[in-house]
Amino acid sequence: MQRAGDQRLQSFIHETRLAELPSRVRHRLGLHVADLAVVCIAGRATPTARIGLDHAHAVYGGSDATSLLDSSRVGTVGAAFANGVLANALDFDDGHRLTKGHPGAVVIPAVLALAQQLDAPYEEFLAAVLVGYEIAIRAGIELHARDDAYHASGAWGALGVAGAAARLLGLDGKRTLAAIGLAEYHAPIARIMRSCADPAMTKDACAWGAALGIESALLSLRGFTSTRAEFLDSPLEDLGERFRIEELYIKAYPCCRWSQGAIAAALEAARAAGGVDPARVREIRVRTFGAADGLSAAVPVSTEEAQYSLTWPVACAVARGRFTVEDVLGGFDDPVAGALVERVRIEIAPELDAEFPARRLTAVEIELRDDTVLRAGPLEAPGEPEDPDLAALIARKFRAHVEPERDLAPIVVPEGGLAALDTPALLTVMSQAVLAPTVA
Repeated sequence: MQRAGDQRLQSFIHETRLAELPSRVRHRLGLHVADLAVVCIAGRATPTARIGLDHAHAVYGGSDATSLLDSSRVGTVGAAFANGVLANALDFDDGHRLTKGHPGAVVIPAVLALAQQLDAPYEEFLAAVLVGYEIAIRAGIELHARDDAYHASGAWGALGVAGAAARLLGLDGKRTLAAIGLAEYHAPIARIMRSCADPAMTKDACAWGAALGIESALLSLRGFTSTRAEFLDSPLEDLGERFRIEELYIKAYPCCRWSQGAIAAALEAARAAGGVDPARVREIRVRTFGAADGLSAAVPVSTEEAQYSLTWPVACAVARGRFTVEDVLGGFDDPVAGALVERVRIEIAPELDAEFPARRLTAVEIELRDDTVLRAGPLEAPGEPEDPDLAALIARKFRAHVEPERDLAPIVVPEGGLAALDTPALLTVMSQAVLAPTVA
């Protein structure tokens, strides 16, 4: 006998129509797809993106989908994997407070790959992405509620991919539930704090979640059965009524969200003084929440260490007046920024810790050698879900990373399917088409 929650989930997956969604939800969906495209363009220079694609070519056969790195063709699962690596390569992708992770970097690369294989219309791709987001976010919240370990995005994002893929493949109810069950059962056990404390390319396991979600749906299509997913027993009454995609944040800086409030506060404090001479800095004090103290405090030697650092971004903000992609790709031997890293002191503030994870508040004090103290915060970084300037933030990222790409000539959203589009066309459709009113 089918349970009520199962029917509700199946109906949401297969009966959601893009045109019937509230306009604010369609707009938000477009912004997050655009942001992911911009993030992928920015991530092309990272070593991990090239390794991920080389691995996909070596391990996964086929040519059904497009690499967003270089337009080469690879099998659907391989494209989901490689593009999942690329999407999270800079830790510049969107996120959700309560899941403490990144649904977009798991869901969008996977759905795009399968949509290309099936030559799905662009509108169906978007609808499937929306389905994937809504399931993934709920799966992440539910997983953290039943297991207090901090699970990386691939562990719960895979369920969203499986649901979206079930829609694109037209699976029946039984096989839809099996796809989600397979994704949950085989999801990576990825303890993200290990990769924060010892930064490496493991990161948020987004690529593994993307590939697993597609494989789970394809296995279910062939009749591969699954144990019942624990996720199916979670409350799902608000599916189709409450859209958790509206709870997502956008990143202004290419690094862990937990350090972004400190970057914003350091920049604000320094700019209020008309800039700071690094030689005059005696100490930089960062008052923040406990989880942020798990980030690296050393001078980085790799892009991953730079992304999962609290002290390096703050030092760059004070020394250079910025923290950009350039600052996570290199320049780690800069003696000025390196000296400031040694002067950053981290203090866990109980009142700020109590707000986490609903809010990520940080305050910064820059003490100069003449005893002047420059202060800013407590504040949150730009791009929080309630930020009225979300579209403007994405537009700034667009201008910085998309407009310099000469191969991204404006095109219209295709009326047909996505199968034949190469990387420039795909990224242009994803970014420029939905952002055109914002960046004009």
